[in-house]
Amino acid sequence: MKTYYSIISIVPNELVGDSISIGMIMSDDEKFFIKFASNKIRLAKSLLKENYQIIDFFISKIESTIQTTNINIKRNELFHFTKAINSNYLSYLNNYNNNVIQYSEPRFIAQKNTIENFSKLFELLIEKEEPKIEIQQDLIYQKSREVIKQKLIRRVKDKVHTNIRFTSEVLPNLYFNYEMDCIGLNGVFTGAKSINFNQSEQTIQKEVSNYYALASILENKYKKYGKANNFYLISDEPSGVGTKQHKLWEKLLKLEKYKVLSSDKSDTVAKMIEETKAKTFINFEK
Repeated sequence: MKTYYSIISIVPNELVGDSISIGMIMSDDEKFFIKFASNKIRLAKSLLKENYQIIDFFISKIESTIQTTNINIKRNELFHFTKAINSNYLSYLNNYNNNVIQYSEPRFIAQKNTIENFSKLFELLIEKEEPKIEIQQDLIYQKSREVIKQKLIRRVKDKVHTNIRFTSEVLPNLYFNYEMDCIGLNGVFTGAKSINFNQSEQTIQKEVSNYYALASILENKYKKYGKANNFYLISDEPSGVGTKQHKLWEKLLKLEKYKVLSSDKSDTVAKMIEETKAKTFINFEK
């Protein structure tokens, strides 16, 4: 039998039409190989959001089916067995794809159906099809930084402090250095700090806790206490639903100390600065 393969993809948004290739099946109808790319699965889950569990259910089912098919093929020497999966069935699935999970039309190749050839083809078509997840996350963060610059910083740079660094020279009670996107004062504080949640949990926790400490030091120094202050934490939802980073992000959404905003909502901070007529209040030239 000729060797063929089919690529398994996830379509997070049918209207947009983009797909993420998460796995591949290869066979000659005598033995089946299947593999999924963990990085692609995490990316697909993050885009599916609350529907991400459908991926785990699907992978469990298809892997179980492939395993059963391979076992039954081996037993075929003694018992008649009609294969549950073959090229015709994969072609049928390609024609009747559901909204989320899709199979490509089986493509026949000259290579033999071996684990070595399968691994090479998988690496060529699936694992290296997209940039590494770390590169993707960095590009996403850089894009969010540009959005913040356009929607917030350029709008308030002549009104309040922007892209500033707090040190012990500026605030004697401060025991760490800390950068903020912007902050101003006029009766109440209005400030914002952007944090990339696609980094280590320890780094995120340090940035968040230091933001809390800095806000408290400022409130004590200027005697501006209470919920009237507007401290914003700008962060886009991290990839990887269920990860430690995502769980931490979810917890911060419920806190009263910060108002968590996505980068595309960063103009909310600019509006608040304008409404409160916040202005610069401290000398950073020390």
